[in-house]
Amino acid sequence: MDVLDVLTNSPPDDPAWGLRLCEVTGYGTGTIYPAVDRLLKVGWVEDKWEDPPPADRPPRRYYFVTSAGRTAYQEAVAARAARRTAWSGRSLRTGGVA
Repeated sequence: MDVLDVLTNSPPDDPAWGLRLCEVTGYGTGTIYPAVDRLLKVGWVEDKWEDPPPADRPPRRYYFVTSAGRTAYQEAVAARAARRTAWSGRSLRTGGVA
């Protein structure tokens, strides 16, 4: 969810790349790259290499959320909100005891 949070909130003219995902989420490359790879495989994210590559550093691989990914993300956010609402309602009815 954190990776999709960043990608869906990245403006089209300033897309996220791997190390930016690490910086924003606080996760290391060993977490980010496998997560992005899974998202690419299910078709929720697509990638594009920076073109033209800059002369002073390696090219960046930019990531974008697909329409299928955006739909799945919105469904996941709604499901998470529903779980939180259900949980907080139970917690209030039981006096905070689960």
